[in-house]
Amino acid sequence: MKQFTAIVVDDEINNRQNLISLLSKYCPEITVLGEASTVQEAKHLVKTTSPEVVFLDIEMPGGNGFKLLEGEVDFKVIFVTAYDAYALKAIKFSALDYLLKPIDKEELIQAVAKLELEDSEKERSKLENLGSFLNQGEQRIALNLQEEVRLVAVKDIIRIEADNNYSTIYLSNEQVLVSKNLGYYYDLLKDSGFIRTHQSHLVNRSIIEKLVKKDGGSLVLKNGDSVPVSRSQKENILKVFEEV
Repeated sequence: MKQFTAIVVDDEINNRQNLISLLSKYCPEITVLGEASTVQEAKHLVKTTSPEVVFLDIEMPGGNGFKLLEGEVDFKVIFVTAYDAYALKAIKFSALDYLLKPIDKEELIQAVAKLELEDSEKERSKLENLGSFLNQGEQRIALNLQEEVRLVAVKDIIRIEADNNYSTIYLSNEQVLVSKNLGYYYDLLKDSGFIRTHQSHLVNRSIIEKLVKKDGGSLVLKNGDSVPVSRSQKENILKVFEEV
């Protein structure tokens, strides 16, 4: 069995520790040389350890994971992320594989197995597999809750409301509190039909029922919720109704 050196890059220590534990248990061919919580730390670690593979998160404070791949790269990349909208960009950066959190051990084992696939035919197969990944069912997002990590369909998210450094996510049948701010979810969901109506509110466009103009403006959603519309966002909201 050929051995490979690796580093793990993720802003959350629990995610790093979980991945390192899975690699130790199920992928003995991987030797983890170190871990990083930011792109800057990862750049330094790459320079000092020269890993053969980087397990790379995408959304991190202080820099998107793709920034690590700018310029010449002499390591293989396995993306590990909570959201599946980045698969096309992963293909652009010739990612070896693309894993969704929470990590499935079988998928991790398969991703590591691809490290030994070097010929061009297998590389083309890799891209085809990534392409087909995009068509497997609905878009989902991982919610890191206090006692569990839950995958939910993006279409089931009605709206998200800021709660200081946390966010309350309103689903079709419940609401949950997550330890990510609203800006994090705006970056993830802005290309998936979500619009910012206010500095504290993000709304699924497909759930909007009507715009109430009085009292500064508000949106009424299909579930009966009312969401404020800020003056700065009113023009963007009106465009939504013009596009219908």
